[in-house]
Amino acid sequence: MTGTPAFVINLDRDVSRWEHMQAEAAKIGLGVERFAAVDGRRLPAEFEAPLGTAETRRKLKPGEIGCYASHLALMRLLAYGGIGDALLVLEDDLLLSDDLTDLLDDLGDVLPPEWDIVRLSNPPKRAYLPLGRLGGRELVKYSKIPNNTGAYLISRHGARKFLAATGPRIRAVDEDLRRPWIFGLDTYGIVPAPVTSNIFDSSIDAMEDRGLRPAPVKFAMPKENLAGVIKRLVYNITDLGGLGWLRCAAVNATRHLRRRKGPKHDARTLRVSTPERSLDLARARRGS
Repeated sequence: MTGTPAFVINLDRDVSRWEHMQAEAAKIGLGVERFAAVDGRRLPAEFEAPLGTAETRRKLKPGEIGCYASHLALMRLLAYGGIGDALLVLEDDLLLSDDLTDLLDDLGDVLPPEWDIVRLSNPPKRAYLPLGRLGGRELVKYSKIPNNTGAYLISRHGARKFLAATGPRIRAVDEDLRRPWIFGLDTYGIVPAPVTSNIFDSSIDAMEDRGLRPAPVKFAMPKENLAGVIKRLVYNITDLGGLGWLRCAAVNATRHLRRRKGPKHDARTLRVSTPERSLDLARARRGS
């Protein structure tokens, strides 16, 4: 996807992080622009409706609110700012692989016309379906999207879908983006992930450490009602295909029973191949 603009979300005070990202981008020949991150303690009026409600402020830290607003602001720029058909969104605590720019070019040839988002910094923790090779990596569909917004490619219609949701946002942005059935997002990933995230201490946590807010009350993640569970199930079966969904469910259940968690995950044991999904990529390459 040659010519896709790339923006790095960066707080004004985090000068060293911006310098780090400039060096990372220069190393691989990637042009990036700085996007001033929103400070969640001083939320602009345009974000009051989704992020300024009492419910949101009870459940999210100021840093999480600012992070969410920053991603929304970039999506608005893409959706309505006339900057192109897609956008590479980067946070400021990343390591970029040497093949990232080649990978971005190749994605333009294989993604279907109506793709919405490609996750670039998300090592899988559950079973996934490979759709096709991209150099030494694979384009995949996740059975459960891992949470991380360090780096992703988003299309203009994907941004519009995410912006169209009404009501307050009561989860962190990474938690909402890993629930594509809520927003109707056609989501893909790359395995192995070409971007390593969270290499510095969290700016969100640093806000709390400076005493800018009392210790937050712990809230459980909002529970899904029956309609939400059904919507998620229908989305996953449609997204993975019937056979793919069954195979992923079997792998996930087996791993759960074995209680192989955390850093012991090996992406090779999570790979589930089905001929029906491999054909999807072939059709995308032909433009059919």
